[in-house]
Amino acid sequence: MISVELRQAFEAVRSAAKLEREWSMMNSFPEGISRAPGLDAPTEYLDLLTFVDGPILGQVVVYRCKVVESMQVYAEEDEGAPVRLGVEKWFCFGKANEDPLFINRRDGTVWGFPDRGIVWQDSEVFGQFAGSLGEFLETYALGSKYLTLPGVDEDDQWWRLLKHVGRV
Repeated sequence: MISVELRQAFEAVRSAAKLEREWSMMNSFPEGISRAPGLDAPTEYLDLLTFVDGPILGQVVVYRCKVVESMQVYAEEDEGAPVRLGVEKWFCFGKANEDPLFINRRDGTVWGFPDRGIVWQDSEVFGQFAGSLGEFLETYALGSKYLTLPGVDEDDQWWRLLKHVGRV
């Protein structure tokens, strides 16, 4: 379940993004939608959709409801890949930079491919980022671990926004 604190954090960054042109151009906080009928997705992702549908948070993108089904191609099992996924176990909900992010359908944990300087499909390293989608969003997309994501440094516009609202 998406916490009240996470909703408040989204409201804070949504409001702050209006203060600088770069922040409003580079990030997006689309209004939420009612439940997506027939979407085979983890409950926490569906809960997120009710208040924000497909936010762009610097280098973190959560896919919108209307495109997330087509993004499950990233979760398909690839026999030649070092890490074997599969849509029955993994739900691709977004990306960090260009690396896909997954929710484990069985336990709700968030996983991905840590930056190792190679394309994610060739990586042998696939690890857990957070215990839930909410935790991932709070600590990575809206928190201090954002700086550990690929392509992010202290000059990143989203990092500056997070500092402005006191999240880091």
